[in-house]
Amino acid sequence: RGPADVRQLVHAFNLMRERLAAMLDEKDRMLGAIGHDLRTPLASLRVRTELVDDEVERDRMAATIDEMNRTLDDILSLARLGRPSEPPALVDLPALVDSVVDDFLDLGAPVTAEDSDRLTVPMRPTLIRRAVRNLIENGIKYGGGVRVRVRAESGGAIVEIDDDGPGIPPDDIERMFEPFTRAEGSRSRDTGGAGLGLALARAIATGHGGRLSLANRPEGGLRATLWLPAAG
Repeated sequence: RGPADVRQLVHAFNLMRERLAAMLDEKDRMLGAIGHDLRTPLASLRVRTELVDDEVERDRMAATIDEMNRTLDDILSLARLGRPSEPPALVDLPALVDSVVDDFLDLGAPVTAEDSDRLTVPMRPTLIRRAVRNLIENGIKYGGGVRVRVRAESGGAIVEIDDDGPGIPPDDIERMFEPFTRAEGSRSRDTGGAGLGLALARAIATGHGGRLSLANRPEGGLRATLWLPAAG
């Protein structure tokens, strides 16, 4: 109903919306196929490494394959963030963070977490867990020991992750959130990674209506601050 030009505009908009939805569906199918096609040979390579007699070389090969799997996970997660399949839920953020910290402690990582009161936040827990894990992992790789704290602030909840590293030059901080960017110039085996962790963590925060920032601490080291809005 209405003037002819408005009806034509609405019709054109609806056609565009249908085409965009079809493109997104095709993208998801393509990503699923890519993920499957890459994981199969990686799994085969992982099995073949067990046939290598040299234990040191076998462990290095297995670590490289594991790193490739993690990179693949990050790429697929980053590409699918606009259409999450996990429904949002009210989750106790300190409990979720503690569970991530416990996973690192089980591996002997130098991570500590302050005790926090219960703080319920609306989120997609798998995605937030991924973001927190990426931030802690970055702190361990580049900053040695990591300390984590959760607190309420500014109508939401904050997760602070401090490390003891050298920090980042102020002019380079925003650049660190770009995909495939790393804090050090080389892609050494000591640190590993493809430079997707921070980009994925910020995309997850933004998708929740939150934000993620980095800042050098006056006493040394870097602080990652993840803010998530409280329930409306």
